[in-house]
Amino acid sequence: MSGYWLCDTQQGLFRIALMRFADTQRFIILYEDEPLGCCETPEAALNRLIRGETSQPSCGLDIRRLPLPTTLSDWVYATSA
Repeated sequence: MSGYWLCDTQQGLFRIALMRFADTQRFIILYEDEPLGCCETPEAALNRLIRGETSQPSCGLDIRRLPLPTTLSDWVYATSA
């Protein structure tokens, strides 16, 4: 069983999930299932996201303008089988 953090906004769903990337486990930043970047820790992933240091979603959404929660404790933690 694994888990991930999510934040559902009016503009779409953001997730930070632990996934295998280049033969290593990394925390992947996703917007509507589109990968935007990866980091070694979920906190680092969130920091990159809120500072606008990820790839821009293909829809052109400016993430820096969104009022995303700045701490993981303010995101929803969900588990998946």
